[in-house]
Amino acid sequence: MIISPCFISLVDEEDKPLLVYVPSALEKDVNTVLKYNVLCNMALDYFENQLFKWSSLDTKPDIKFLFDLEGIAAYGLVIQQVGLKVIVGFSNEIKPNGLNDDNIDDVFTKIKKVYLRAKLNPFVTDTSNANLAVRLKEKFGEEFPWTNTVNPV
Repeated sequence: MIISPCFISLVDEEDKPLLVYVPSALEKDVNTVLKYNVLCNMALDYFENQLFKWSSLDTKPDIKFLFDLEGIAAYGLVIQQVGLKVIVGFSNEIKPNGLNDDNIDDVFTKIKKVYLRAKLNPFVTDTSNANLAVRLKEKFGEEFPWTNTVNPV
């Protein structure tokens, strides 16, 4: 089962956002985009909290459940080697058996692969964060087609 996140946020080691990706079906609604940006900013506080180390998924210790707010369940991951923070929000409207540890892990694995392919592409000469964000947005759109028929807002 493919689960499409409501948003994906990538934040560098200095807490500067590289990208807050919202599926194209949702990005036309300014309130939705603003809500997801606020949730991403809130999630950064959780990474600094001492309890962050203890809030892992049962089967995936690197992926942490951050919070459930405004109909969105937010999960986070820190890639220690580069200080990259990955924040993913899922709609609570997903069927109860659809949002499980394995499906969440699959989404994070896909995100890491997309990020590495975009970041380490030897054929790209413009390595700026702005160019990286454009490439990531395009690839996330391909990798995570919006399949949720329920309005998550």
